[in-house]
Formats: sequence, C-alpha cells, structure tokens
Amino acid sequence: MSQPCFCPGELLLPGKAIRPEQWACPSAGALSRESWQELEARGENAPGIMRLLVPDALLQRVETRERLAAAKAAMEPAEKTLTRAVNGVVYLERTLPDGRVRRGLVGLVDLEQYDFAQGSRTPVRAPEALAARQVLPRLDRWEDAALQSSHILLAADKSEAELFAPLADIQKEEPLYEGNLCYGGGSVKGWAVEDTVRLNALAALFDAEKAPEGAALLAPVSGAEDLAAARAFWMLVKEELSEAEREEHPARFCLAEVCSIQSPGLRLAPAHRLVMGVQGLPLLAAFRTWCAGQGVRLEDSPAPESLRPLCFVCGAWQRKVWPTGGRWPLAAGLLEAFLQDYLQANPACFTDRLAAEAELRELAADGNTGILLSETNEDLFRGLAGADFLPLGLFAPLAARQQRYELECRRIR
Repeated sequence: MSQPCFCPGELLLPGKAIRPEQWACPSAGALSRESWQELEARGENAPGIMRLLVPDALLQRVETRERLAAAKAAMEPAEKTLTRAVNGVVYLERTLPDGRVRRGLVGLVDLEQYDFAQGSRTPVRAPEALAARQVLPRLDRWEDAALQSSHILLAADKSEAELFAPLADIQKEEPLYEGNLCYGGGSVKGWAVEDTVRLNALAALFDAEKAPEGAALLAPVSGAEDLAAARAFWMLVKEELSEAEREEHPARFCLAEVCSIQSPGLRLAPAHRLVMGVQGLPLLAAFRTWCAGQGVRLEDSPAPESLRPLCFVCGAWQRKVWPTGGRWPLAAGLLEAFLQDYLQANPACFTDRLAAEAELRELAADGNTGILLSETNEDLFRGLAGADFLPLGLFAPLAARQQRYELECRRIR
C-alpha cells in the first residue's frame, strides 16, 4: 500500500481565547540572538510558544544544554494550554507584511520519503548538501522532547489551483484561528481540514500511485537543517523498532507547512557572488575560456536554449552574458563549478555571497567583481531535476518576517 509523502496527523493548538499574536513566534531559525532575547524580555507578554523553543542562534553555546532542558520541561505544562486538536491538516492563509498572501497546508512529512544524502531521488528532496555540523546540534531538540512545533516551509512543484483544489469552499467556514502575528509578521488565518473526502483528495496529491498527473515533489525553502535533523533522529530511533512499530511511530513524521512554488507569497531571491582580488574584465575572460573548454557558449543576447543571464559588475563597468549549451541545468551551477576551479588556480582570490544587489554593487570595485544571478522560484525544481543538489547557497534565506511562524504543535512522545 502506498503512503503519501505529506499526510494528516493530530495537530495541537491553544484555546480559542489565545490569539496568534499571543502564542506564535518567528522562526527559531531566523532570528538573531539579540532579536530572540528582545522577544524574551517581554516576559509574560512574550509569545507563549517561545518557552518550548531554543533558537538556532543559541545552539552550541555555554547555556544551550540548560536552555534545552528548560524548553523540554515546559512542554508537559504547555499541553494544558494546547486544548484544541485537529485530526487532519490545517489550511492557512498568511498575509505577509507587504500584503502578499501565501497559502499553505500544515501537516506531517513522512521521513521515510525524504533523504538528504547525495544521489537521493525521494519525493521530498534536499535542495543543498548539508554538513554534519549543520544537522548534529539540532538532534538534541528531539531527544526526550514531548512536543514538536515547526518553522519548516516546503515548496511543492504544483500550482496553487492544483494544490488547494480540494479546499475550494473552505473560506466560507468558521476559521480555526485568525489574527495578527508578533514582530511585525503580518497576519494569519487558518481552517481545520478533517473530513475524509477532503483529506483523501489532498493525500492523493502527494501519493505517487494515486496522483493522476504525478505526485507533488517537495523541497524545503526554509528549515532544511531541521528537516534533516528530524530524518537523522528517525534513522537512529527506527533501528530499535519492529517493522510494525515503524509504521506509526511519531518520530517517523515531522511537522511542516507546504506551499506552492508559484505562490505570490513565496519569492526566492538568488544570493549573488562577490569575487575579491580580481577585476571584471579578466574574470570574465577567464570564465569565457573555461566555458569554451566545457562546451558552453557565452552569448551577448538570449537564445531559446540559454540559461539565466549572469551579470558581471566592476565599478561603472558591467557585462551581461547568457550561458548556452553544456551539462548544467542552472547558470548558477555553471558559475559555481567555474569558481571552484578559478579559486584553486588563484589562491589570492576568494568569494562571498550577498543577497542585496545594492550592497554587491557597492563592494564590486577596487579590484573586486560582483556577479549578479537571476534564478527565481521556478529554478528550484528545474535545478533539482538536473542535479543531485542546487549550487550551495543559491537562494538567500527568507527574511525573518516572511518565514513560517512556529504555531501548531504535535505530540512526539
């Protein structure tokens, strides 16, 4: 019997009298140490779910073990606050601070259908190679924890019309929760999806045997390290379980939200490259020579088969080129391969990644060169279709106020 890669579960929420602004908080992976401590300083007025979390910025510090113990100790008392349960999924509409709306489904990822190892072709894909140092510190969040919340946001390679077709009239129903979010995160409105007809229709979208046009492929756009930690923890736990126990064990699943890659509320922006120690013209000349050896042409205007353009910038000078031909699915991947070879041959040069174009242009002078990338949302799955991973750091992290807020919880023990 087939199993969807994204499925319903028992999701816990605070009582209706508790507004999202009083409970939900920004992603534990997004805030700096100072921003997190600023929210903590509100005391009783801090978002309630913060007591259950240790943010990434406070992992691997002297006080981490103490913070983790306090967060886990707060989980059992928190169940007295989490008085509502949804046996299914939550459909939500998140209005971002700039007014864009991101529609999503909150449910469970089947970790048997996700793998962050190189060469994996699971329904839930890892967009980038992850090092052990990114995953291991997050394992401690799972050990002996009673509850899981989540800031993991996955994109599906389906349109919003396809993804939410089974929920066409749900906005006419009473919402599960509605309200503003703290820290200027906009607002959120959610509905419980519990009836069998809707849940079966949604499950079919994520089931390779039941989806008429192919099951949705999922990839994290936020919280990739936490999803990998959940998978690593499950691989440890399953070794001590029987086959029957593995089917329904809580550690097999991970709470997450799924949105469409085409959502107007999801805007992936590339992280541009700054190459220090070389000016634009000689770097472009070296790139052109290297590309010729790889069977890639650099055109001055786009051709039908061209990849996204790369724009070389150095002071007032700039030149845009369109890579054409070769084996790379993305121009960013081609550039990454070139830079690896170039830096090895020129050890006095080094690179950095910058999300802001204005900052890159300011630094791309006096012997430095900026390279502006053009990849967008649609390149996430295009790149994964043609390679094991996307180029490292292709997309800049979503801003803290645009990431998924920690809101729903689930029991994991």
